[in-house]
Amino acid sequence: MKTTKYRAWDKVRKKMFKILAITFDTQSQAPFALSIPGRSWEPISKFELLQWTGFTDREGTEIYEGDRLEIETLHYLVFWNDAEACFQLKSETSEQNVSIKQAASGKVIGHRFEESCEQL
Repeated sequence: MKTTKYRAWDKVRKKMFKILAITFDTQSQAPFALSIPGRSWEPISKFELLQWTGFTDREGTEIYEGDRLEIETLHYLVFWNDAEACFQLKSETSEQNVSIKQAASGKVIGHRFEESCEQL
């Protein structure tokens, strides 16, 4: 069975959260909502959901959509390629995309919402 994981970027607080639960119950008061640590259900529209790629970096850190990676001396951004129907790495210095499989030899150094590339 495929494992699906998400984390959430809070657009208002500018902070990343681990998701405890997601609801898509259209009959409830919060039909599309998620629960994060220390909060009850909040509208999903306040967040950007980022999917786990199924890969980890060389240090065992899970790699999510939007993460920035360093492989050797090059920096990449993890993104979903609709045309290829897979996660890929976009080079920050060239137009060529790289297979997500290369991420295992790299290190997560941040995510696209950060101004600097520090570890999460």
